[in-house]
Amino acid sequence: MRKDEITLESIAEELFIDIFSDTFGVEKTNYLFIQYPVVDIYGNNRFIDFALIHDFHKIAIEIDGERYHNPYRINESKYLDDLLKQNSLIYQNWKVYRWTYKQLKEEREKVKDQLITFLGELPLFSEFDDFLPKQKGRAIILKEHQEKALENLY
Repeated sequence: MRKDEITLESIAEELFIDIFSDTFGVEKTNYLFIQYPVVDIYGNNRFIDFALIHDFHKIAIEIDGERYHNPYRINESKYLDDLLKQNSLIYQNWKVYRWTYKQLKEEREKVKDQLITFLGELPLFSEFDDFLPKQKGRAIILKEHQEKALENLY
């Protein structure tokens, strides 16, 4: 979903979008999949705060707000669950980057530098619409990558 079509989960996530926009330009926020669904190694449904995807490149960005991720405010079970989620993503070939609300708020320039280092110039990440077929009347016209996927299935 696009930024303007969803409600972000926290002030920290809104702050991340603001920093991402300042770093790469507002138009690049179209590359961010917000609350991207994944399944962990035990088959449990999870959501990544922000995902960037292209071909075999998968980047998960997790924003650790104070309410749900502060190690002094959460219980051990939640902490272990967060580790399972991150380890599952890494196992499934995701690169995982995390920032805390405090970092986003107090170290904005440092986070921008890290984004540039980790994500570079955003090489060819796909927008959400790039994954959807365009529908005209009753016919569905597939994107090139969808055509290739069908060919591989045959």
